[in-house]
Amino acid sequence: MSQNKTNIYDIEPHLAEVYDQSEIYQDDIALIRDLIGDRGPLKILEPFCGTGRILIPLAVDGHEIYGFDQAKGMLERAYMKVGQLPAETRQRVTLNEADAIGTPWPQGFDLVILGCNCFYELATPEEQERCVVSAVGSLNPGGYAYVDNDHMEGKLDRSWRKPGVAQGFPTGNCADGTRVESYIETIWCDTPRRLVRFRRSTRVTLPDGNVVEKEYIQQKHPVSTLEVKAWLEKHGFVVHKLYGDRMGSPYAKTSGRAIFWAEKA
Repeated sequence: MSQNKTNIYDIEPHLAEVYDQSEIYQDDIALIRDLIGDRGPLKILEPFCGTGRILIPLAVDGHEIYGFDQAKGMLERAYMKVGQLPAETRQRVTLNEADAIGTPWPQGFDLVILGCNCFYELATPEEQERCVVSAVGSLNPGGYAYVDNDHMEGKLDRSWRKPGVAQGFPTGNCADGTRVESYIETIWCDTPRRLVRFRRSTRVTLPDGNVVEKEYIQQKHPVSTLEVKAWLEKHGFVVHKLYGDRMGSPYAKTSGRAIFWAEKA
């Protein structure tokens, strides 16, 4: 299990609804489709699958999808959305509650998707590298890994070390009138090692006036491009593509993202 013991989306089910209100972009799905090309239908694994934003469109495309996540709150919403699909599509989707660090990953896949900054859910580079090792074990020979993270090189960016309490994600209003408010405060950082620890708090005010509150500590390690490239190559991948955004632009020092398309040798 990751050093991060609390998953924010298990605090209260409405948090997953607020997540879906903001996480509505589809440019990464378009890029994945382009990279898949005429390969398929594929058997695809998505750890950290969340509410199914990526896996559901790929299932509609005809691929067989296996998604897992540690957060029950996210999976419950994914189950709801999958349940609204045609029966033929539903049969191509398997969802499971599992910890990416503490549970062996299933095997026999053609593509593993590590998207949406999923590495940012993990506390250390050791945990992140372990996911690369697990991805290798899950893939068939010649299978591919898609890895997508924000781009940060060098020391921990100043924005991550900013003192004080700030409103954080997820924050918003739900369809039934529930109000979700989240706050974040940096309480420790190791700038050279790019480690940062936050005190996070979430307050959920339900329509009947009842309040659910939770405070917890979360650590993050924003990965660098060099780290991810080294892990992929160390564990048997050949990097074929490195993009700087989800439009497929070439990677550069000024890029906003670092997106890898790598083949298991």
